Amino acid sequence: MLVALERRHAGALALLRACRLSRASITIPAAVVAEWWRGTHRALLESGRVEALTPKLAERAGELLASTDGSNAVGATVVASAALRGDLVVTGDEHDLRELAEFVSGVTVERLR
Repeated sequence: MLVALERRHAGALALLRACRLSRASITIPAAVVAEWWRGTHRALLESGRVEALTPKLAERAGELLASTDGSNAVGATVVASAALRGDLVVTGDEHDLRELAEFVSGVTVERLR
C-alpha cells in the first residue's frame, strides 16, 4: 500500500481518502516501513500509526511462518499485527498474506485495485 501511495496509484489514493473520511484507524507495522523506506516520502507515514515490532508480535509472526511455506517475515508480521485487531489488510500482492491469514481469525486480505 505504501508503494502504491508513493506511486500515486488511484485506488490507493481513493482508499486513503475513504479511510480519512471515515476516521478509520490505519496501522503500519514497523517491519513494513523497513522494507519500504528509502529515505523519501516521510509524509506517507503520517497516514497511519507505525506499530513497533514487539517481542510478542515477533513471536506470533514466527509462529505464522512455521505454519506456511514460502512466506516472508514482513508478511507474517503484517498478518500477526492485523490479527491483534481483526483488521483488513490491503496489498498489491495478496497470495502469501492470504495463506498466512488462514491461520488466524478475524483478518481479511484484499487486493488493492
